[in-house]
Amino acid sequence: MKNKFKISLLFFITVIFFIIFYYSLKANNKNNPNTMLNKKLPPIELTSLINTNLKQTLPIISEDKFYLINIWSSWCVPCRDEHQILMLLKDKIKIYGINYKDQKSNAVSFLNELGNPFYFIGTDKDGSTAIEMGAYGVPETYIVNSEGLIVFKHVGPLNKKIYLKISEIIK
Repeated sequence: MKNKFKISLLFFITVIFFIIFYYSLKANNKNNPNTMLNKKLPPIELTSLINTNLKQTLPIISEDKFYLINIWSSWCVPCRDEHQILMLLKDKIKIYGINYKDQKSNAVSFLNELGNPFYFIGTDKDGSTAIEMGAYGVPETYIVNSEGLIVFKHVGPLNKKIYLKISEIIK
């Protein structure tokens, strides 16, 4: 009987330890969302959401001073909320979308309903591309300069305040 109690207690303590460890890691990551800021965007090859024969490699060498990358999903409520800001930005900057862990049909329906602000949309079916970029979830937005350097990162939905900040950066 004592052995069962000791094993149960040990199991309980182990579970509590892992819960505390998990949340401390999560809190540390939330406090430092800009770990990729001022670093080169890692090489990423995206397959088009619309036409799987098309591919796009990021970072891109471009005549444009900046481009924007937005990680989004059709199932993401904050992504829906920020979409109007992306529609405002599409005439100011090329926007590359990364569709995160989504079904193609749902993503296409989302864009048909709300409009398509993206110059190119790549898929990230398993989330590995977002992880490679240092993303914490969706939505996330990056501004990359013509040399491939991440000059701005925003975790969470875009809003008017962030829209103005982005507008200032890309002037």
